[in-house]
Amino acid sequence: MKKNYNYIKGTFLYSLILLVLLTSSQCANSQNLNFTIDTAVDNGVSITETLTSGTDSYELLIDIAGSGAETLFDLGGGDLVFYFGSGAAVNTFIITLTKNGSPTNFKLNGIDYDTVEDGFISVFNQDDAEISANQEYLVGAGAIPITNATNAANITGIKIIQPDVSDNTDFAFHNISIDVLDTLSVNSFIELENEISIFPNPSNGNIIIKNSGVSIYTVSVTDVNGREIVSYDLNGITSNQNLDLSSKLVSGMYFITLSSEKGIITKRIIIN
Repeated sequence: MKKNYNYIKGTFLYSLILLVLLTSSQCANSQNLNFTIDTAVDNGVSITETLTSGTDSYELLIDIAGSGAETLFDLGGGDLVFYFGSGAAVNTFIITLTKNGSPTNFKLNGIDYDTVEDGFISVFNQDDAEISANQEYLVGAGAIPITNATNAANITGIKIIQPDVSDNTDFAFHNISIDVLDTLSVNSFIELENEISIFPNPSNGNIIIKNSGVSIYTVSVTDVNGREIVSYDLNGITSNQNLDLSSKLVSGMYFITLSSEKGIITKRIIIN
């Protein structure tokens, strides 16, 4: 009988991934932070705001590349926002995050804006993948919607773009809400394994994600070579979710990765 080497290789890969996760305790967990910008500092080159959680220090860096045009403004009562000041012909804010001085991945939950004129805004991640579609915002204040949650998860930076340079001084931003990826202990990893399960497994492609109440944000399916086949945005669902993959997957082994409020976990599924 001819051996299925892809299956054997995939089984070994899954076992290796699980072993690494358990021995190094490096399963990602999310911790929510809200950078209001009220305590931000403008050093003339960039704007930073630092938040402390326990022994960890998180710094949000706001920069307009090649200029010092990023500017803080007090809306009143110490409610600070940042906007494009004079001296910049570019139209992109670049925002990154460090934890204890080192770059760290995060998930963007939202950004608030204030504007004195009608204009357009779009938001992208560090790979120029769209997080919030370009759309018009009227005079006033509100939240910039996340129109593609997948591109807002597990990122290293965001770009706020105002396509019309003349809008630069019209818009200001604050209240940047993010989930920082942290680490789980082995016990927490095992707990998450037990809270989210997939059945039937093996299956014909029609599966159910059994959920004991954890908020699940995204699901992606990859083959044994790491190629993404399909992904879904589940918008924080806490109940069971049915996925019909029968038309998308052929027989074989795949990995299904779930991003949740408690971390990111990968499970193996077999399609008959």
